[in-house]
Amino acid sequence: MATNYDQIVREYFDGRSGYTILLSDEPSFYKLLRGTLYKILAIRRDCLSYFQEQAPALSEIKDKAGEGVPVLVFVERILKGRPSADFILTVRKLFPDVKLVVLTGEIGEDELIYLHEIGANNIITKPVSVDSLVQKLAFTIKPQGKLNQLVQVGKELLRKGDLEKVMLVSAKILEIKPDSPAALMLLGDALSGLGRRDEALKAFMKAHEQSTVFMEPIKKLAEFYKDSDDNQYLLYLKKLDKISPLNTERKCEIGRVHLEREELDDAEVFFDQAVKCAVKEAHSYLSQVMSGIAESLFEVSPSMAEKYYSKLLSVKSANLTSEDLETYNRLGIAMRKQGKWENAVANYKEALRVAPKEAGLYYNIGMAYTDGKEYAKCAQSFKRALNSGQDIHKSSAAVARNIAGIFLKVGMTDDARIIIEEGLTVFPNDSGLKTLLKKAVS
Repeated sequence: MATNYDQIVREYFDGRSGYTILLSDEPSFYKLLRGTLYKILAIRRDCLSYFQEQAPALSEIKDKAGEGVPVLVFVERILKGRPSADFILTVRKLFPDVKLVVLTGEIGEDELIYLHEIGANNIITKPVSVDSLVQKLAFTIKPQGKLNQLVQVGKELLRKGDLEKVMLVSAKILEIKPDSPAALMLLGDALSGLGRRDEALKAFMKAHEQSTVFMEPIKKLAEFYKDSDDNQYLLYLKKLDKISPLNTERKCEIGRVHLEREELDDAEVFFDQAVKCAVKEAHSYLSQVMSGIAESLFEVSPSMAEKYYSKLLSVKSANLTSEDLETYNRLGIAMRKQGKWENAVANYKEALRVAPKEAGLYYNIGMAYTDGKEYAKCAQSFKRALNSGQDIHKSSAAVARNIAGIFLKVGMTDDARIIIEEGLTVFPNDSGLKTLLKKAVS
């Protein structure tokens, strides 16, 4: 299968003279993409541009699209600490034929839905392997399966305004897959363009009935009722909000409609939600800035790193989640580097409020206690880490050694032997564990 993906990508670049534009502040992904295209796939070397600023990237997209070149854009979800949603929306609006791939770290389902809603053709979660990158490229360039390819043909005809042909394509899809929501959407758009609004409404309604979480029919229905029926307009706006709850502008629009209807309490609810979304976005930016500052100071000045990690957690205090554990961990290490082991213990215990079952936190508390030579408390914390059921001692030979070593130190020989033996099943050649085993059985 990998060969097929390679061929699809090569044909796009060499056969169709396709072009790729990368907007990223991470040189490492540029190196991966460049190496994949030029070295692994042996594609011509004039098919990739790399930018770290939005304006020149947008200018390059305009130039290439203006020349009729197929363009595929990679863009970071967070670029220099700021969400790139505006850039994605602009590209999608100005250049509908451009393929957009968003690069991101691990994110929640709501954010994934929102990215697709604003125009992402595909999403890559980093880090990514070469094979996965080629596969994502192929899927973005050429949707797999006959039905998906027919839908793409229909969309291209729709953009060209060839509405009669769009209806023929939708009919062909419906022959293969009766009641296909995508085909019904194409049919509805064509009918709407021909001025047959009532028939278009029926097609959009049927598409929605076939797939209640497919957002495009709901958007069309909301648009259809916008100026004619407030009740129906609100109904479909709220359906969209339920599926994709991070769209700030839509929440504002729902609030505005309620305001016009003099439903102040309902308006306030959605305006408050809109503000919360905006604040979350602002926090995302602040988090990126402070985290970057703290990381740059981590080795040079642990005390200054501590200051910025603490500020970051303070800013996010009302919105802390398990995703913030890494910040707690880094803050604790910065404290321990300064000999402030008691502060580190307090920090990790604070993190337990966010993730009360996280084995790593109990382990880190134990390690902080060792700095203060509080070995009994350390053993107690290690025991709680092990009782979490996450097999933390099998994650790293060093972790297994640290836990077993403390257990031996406080006389918990049987517990130590179990940890060592289980550790050796995963790390059979670890000399440190073998040495500890001799102590445990002697």
